[in-house]
Amino acid sequence: MKRLVLVFAAALLVAASMASAANAARPHHLKGTFSDVFVNPAGDECDFDEQISFTLVFNDIVFGDLDDPSKLISHVTADVSHTNLETGYTLTEVDTTVQILDFEEGVGMTAGIIWKLRTPEGRLVFVQVGRVTYTAEGEILTITPHLLPVDVAPIVCGLLGGNAA
Repeated sequence: MKRLVLVFAAALLVAASMASAANAARPHHLKGTFSDVFVNPAGDECDFDEQISFTLVFNDIVFGDLDDPSKLISHVTADVSHTNLETGYTLTEVDTTVQILDFEEGVGMTAGIIWKLRTPEGRLVFVQVGRVTYTAEGEILTITPHLLPVDVAPIVCGLLGGNAA
């Protein structure tokens, strides 16, 4: 769920940062990129320091006023790397999702490739695809079975050569 909230917040940030004179008569097409790097210290998720770096690329259609949109359709591609800082071992992923956020109804939907982890050799080791609908407050309304395990740390930390914290 943290990943969905991050993508949701980044989509709102891109839409808000590109706001200009409002034109409610037609949709606005916006493109943007957001990158960051952070470290989850040992004990947070894994029993080692894990560095996560990512770049999110947005291709958005905003309906209504840019300052107060009624709806947002966002095509997002996320390039992510997860690195065990003790060993240097890195897993990479390229995730592609579509988000539809209906601000008037207070609901959203995300569908697509949520996780697609690969080893440095390119071997696919973990995949999650599906669809989730949710409220603006983050309450899940519908979800593809097994799409979002409560805790992916045992999977990711194990694949990076360690254990979940």
